[in-house]
Amino acid sequence: MITNHEIQPGKGIDKILLGMKEEEVKKILGDSDETDEQVYDDGDKSRSLYYFDHGIDLTFESDDDYRLSFISVDDDMFHIRDSIRVGMDMDSVEEELAKLNWEITAREGIGTPENPDQYLLAIEDQNINLWFMEKVLDEIQIGPFWLDDETPDWPTPGE
Repeated sequence: MITNHEIQPGKGIDKILLGMKEEEVKKILGDSDETDEQVYDDGDKSRSLYYFDHGIDLTFESDDDYRLSFISVDDDMFHIRDSIRVGMDMDSVEEELAKLNWEITAREGIGTPENPDQYLLAIEDQNINLWFMEKVLDEIQIGPFWLDDETPDWPTPGE
């Protein structure tokens, strides 16, 4: 059960910490509502657990030894520093990012013919991706901080 909905960049949400193993997550949230597995062109794999009632998706990647590599949320109960939430318009999100002194390092239109109004704002030093549909924030995704190009800085429980 998630009781604290604050997104902590580089760390996680409540008791769900980046770097956890799937079994550890399931002790907290139980079995997922849905599971998806992907195999990438380079042979790496990922496993995503979807918890619809919690508004959270958790991705475990093979190149991280199937540790929790990404947390994605799509519910407005989750927030970053009480100022950025799903459902906010892009201009308001950009204003809040400026107040936090977080630099947008990528701004991309990622639309498809079916959904032409999709956008991504990335904040590289916080390892946060903000996904927009029709300029409304519809997903927040976080990953771990990095010690170097190949070594994630997994958070330690209790920090």
